[in-house]
Amino acid sequence: TLELFFFNFFSEPRAWSSLSSLQERNTSALFDFMRSRRARRRLLATIYASRLLDYDEQRHMAVFWAKCEAGTYIRTLCVHLGLVLGCGAHMQELRRVRSGNLGERDHLVTMHDVLDAMHVYDSTRDETYLRRTIFPLELLLTGFPRIVVKDSCVNAICYGAKLMIPGVLRFESGIEVHQEVVLMTTKGEAIALGKTCVHSHFT
Repeated sequence: TLELFFFNFFSEPRAWSSLSSLQERNTSALFDFMRSRRARRRLLATIYASRLLDYDEQRHMAVFWAKCEAGTYIRTLCVHLGLVLGCGAHMQELRRVRSGNLGERDHLVTMHDVLDAMHVYDSTRDETYLRRTIFPLELLLTGFPRIVVKDSCVNAICYGAKLMIPGVLRFESGIEVHQEVVLMTTKGEAIALGKTCVHSHFT
C-alpha cells in the first residue's frame, strides 16, 4: 500500500539530518519495526520506500509518503520517527493513496456513484454505468503469474482439489517453486490463488 500521512512534532527536530541518513542506510527496507498482534506472536512490518514531501518549520508539521507492507501501523511509525529525531511526534492525518493495483486517481468511486449506478440499472436495466463503478475481481490479480486450467478441472478446484499437471492448459514462463499464482479459466475468470510445487523452467 501507499500511504500519505501528516504528523506533528512536539518541538523543533534537533536531529533532522538523522532522518536523511536513515533513508540512505536503508534503501530496500527503510524502517522495520516490531508489532504485536498477540501476546506471544511478533511480526515484522516493512517500509519499502519513503519520501519527505514537505516540512513546515513554524508549525512543526511534516508530510510524508511511504510504500509499506499491508498491516503497517503508520501511527507507530510517526512516533518512532519522532524518537529518531529526538523531539517526539504524533500522526495528524492518514490518507491511503494506493492499495495493490488500485490507486486514488483510477478505479476509485464513491458510494454515491454506486447508488446512482444501481438506480440507473433498476430503472432502465442498463448495465453500462454499473460496470464503470463495479470492477471484476481479476483487476486485483493482474500482478500474479497465471495458470490456465482445463474446464473439466474447474469444479474440482472450487471444492478444494489440488491442481495436477494434466489439468494445466497454459502457464506463464518464469514461475518459481512456492510462488503465489492465480488459476484462471479459459474465459479469463479467476478460480483461486495457490502456491506452486514445481517451477515452469521446462526444457
